[in-house]
Order: sequence, then C-alpha cells, then structure tokens
Amino acid sequence: MSAEAMASDAAEPPQTGYWTNYTNTGSRVILWPDAIEAIPEEIAKLGCCRLMVLCGRSTRRSRLFQRIVDSLGKTVVALVDDVKAHTPREMVMRTAALAQEKGCDGFLAIGGGSASDTAKAISIVLAEGGDIADHASRFVPPDQFYPKELHEPKLPVISVPTTASAAEVTPGLGVRGDDGKKMLFWDVKVASRLIVLDPRANTEIPADLMAQTAMNAFAHCVEGLYSRLRNPISEALALQGIRVLHRAIPAMVENPDDEEYRGGVLAGAHLSGMVISNARVGVHHALCHSLGGYGGLGHGEANSIMLPFAMAYNLDTAASELAQIAEAMGISRAGSTKHEAAEAAIEAVRELQRKARVPMRLRETSLDRAKLPQIAQHTLLDRGIFFNPRRTENADELLNVLEEAW
Repeated sequence: MSAEAMASDAAEPPQTGYWTNYTNTGSRVILWPDAIEAIPEEIAKLGCCRLMVLCGRSTRRSRLFQRIVDSLGKTVVALVDDVKAHTPREMVMRTAALAQEKGCDGFLAIGGGSASDTAKAISIVLAEGGDIADHASRFVPPDQFYPKELHEPKLPVISVPTTASAAEVTPGLGVRGDDGKKMLFWDVKVASRLIVLDPRANTEIPADLMAQTAMNAFAHCVEGLYSRLRNPISEALALQGIRVLHRAIPAMVENPDDEEYRGGVLAGAHLSGMVISNARVGVHHALCHSLGGYGGLGHGEANSIMLPFAMAYNLDTAASELAQIAEAMGISRAGSTKHEAAEAAIEAVRELQRKARVPMRLRETSLDRAKLPQIAQHTLLDRGIFFNPRRTENADELLNVLEEAW
C-alpha cells in the first residue's frame, strides 16, 4: 500500500464499533526490583555481542549506568555518553558512523527519551542508508499525512529507561533538524526488542524529573483516547494507564524512595507507550515538540504544562472521550452531562499537576514569550495536528493555546 493510500485510509478511521488496525511491536518487558541484573543474559538471548551504549552525561555518572556496563564487560564496544536532548541530526549521523566503524550489532539506550530516540535513529540510518532526514514522514496541513515506509530489517535496540517518557516502547521517534524543526519517523522494527524497568534502580532518579516525564506519559493516554486513530484496544490501554498514573504519580512524589510507586509510574508509562504505538498523539504533543525544538524546553517540562490547555482546545470535539477520563480518574458524578464531565476531567488534570509539583505555566520556565508566534507556526506543520480530533486550520488557533498557557 502506498503512503498516499495509507494517509487516505487514516483520514477517516471508524468512530464507533470494533473495526481496528492494531500493531504489537513484539517487545519483551521485564519489571521488578534489580531487573538490570538480568541484562547480560537477556542480551545474550538476542544474539548481540558488540553493543553500542548510549546515554547522557548525568546518566553516565549514575550507579545504574556503572552496574550495567560493568556486567556487560567486553560486549560493549562503543560508548556514546553525550546524548543531547531532542536528538540533533548531527549527533545521529556522527554516532551512526561510529556504530558502523565498530561493527555494532545492537544498541543499549540507558536514560530518557533522547537516548532511545538516538538508538532508533542510528538503527534506521544503518539499515536504510543516506541521511536520517531522508526517512522522515511528511505532513501537509491541515489533513495530508504521508508516512515514509521503511522496509529494511533493523538492528535490535535494548532500553533501560530512567524516565517515564515511554519513548522506548513506541515505533516512533523525533530528531531535531539543523533548522530546529522536529522531524518525525515511524517504523515498528525500531521499537525496543528488550525493555528493562527497574523500580529499585529508578529511586536514584530525582522524583521531580520522574513526575514531569510521567505527565508526558499521562498525556499519551489522554491523546490516544481521543485520537482520530483510536481503537478499542488503544482505548482500553489508555484508560488503564490513566488509572495507574493518576494513583502512582502523586504517591511517588510524596514517597520518592518507595519501589512500589516507582514501579507504578514505570508500568503506567509503558502502557502509555503502547497507546500511542497504535493511536498516535495530537495537538498537545505537536505543541510540545515545537516548544522543545524552538523554545528549548525539556519534553517533560513542556508536557507538564500544556496538557489541560490542549484538552480544553479539544473540549467540544472530544467531550465523550474526556468524560471517560473523568470516570477513570474517579471523579465522574451521576447526572452530569458529558460536557460537564469533560470539564471536570480538565480540572482533575490541573489538580494532578499540583500534586505532582510540576510547572503549570509557560511563564514559570526559561521560554522567551516572543517566540510563541514562531512556535505556533511550526506546530501547524507537526503530524500531531493530523491525528488531533479537532481540525486546526491556522497557526492563530495554536497561538491562542500557547498564550492561554502563558
């Protein structure tokens, strides 16, 4: 099927009933305290013997990193410990060349979403050739989406996430181009072959970082629930993810050393990744991509702020789905209309922000307000606009959302 045909099919998904097009990425997931001790055996099962390890500077200094690398010994033939936020194109091409030079047969990403996205991007470059930019999807606003089909088999990615971004779960990734634009890619073959979730090791990660990235996971569930590509399976995953994260995020913030609550956040984040692997994300993530690429905000930071404003933007179009969120959060009231329940869900998310102790306004960040018009204009080109339930015709609508969030 051509990309054009896929875009056409995706434009009018079934809104009721049980018709679906569901993809399971085939990842193996292990979640228990000290799960990282199983990594050498699990990697041997995958047949990898020449690994590239990717992480950021702070992860490189962690006990978690040292335990993993020490356990793998000579299996690690290349180390990239300067992974940058938003995965710059230059870094992808530089590390892909190193992986080819070292004859790597797998990639171990330790850290947040940027580590996983970098590993995925390298896998694409080595398999498909050329520049990573050659393989990006294309979106023409307001409603023409052309996914790039990537056919070659990919080297395995193994992920040990230290945040709740869920990037390791999905077949998607983002790479920041030289012009600052977030290029987006999709290939089920780059989803992590092995995902190791270790709540005991995760207690080393600051609770505020986990809370911000967990709000990103919560947003995956919300946006997947009202996405134009939603289906019965993604709906079930989204509602369970909302239930788990609604309980676990505040509890983890209050009890940062509790392994059960850390495990709840990690499990909820994984569910959220499964949601967007099939239903994709909408205007919220489109805005956050541009706030990161052009505004310099961290993805978790942007996600922490923007979600209730995006929900309000979609209120009239997605009242039924937002009402389901209220029910999943345990705040629905008998006799309420769908619109009233939807408004209650938005307010409940604001209360979750307060309990999570995350920023709630863009003015609380380092963002330059003068950049908002540029951010709105670039958001209009993000594929999340295509999957969003409310049609977005111009950048002024998006600028209004950003101004409200200021």
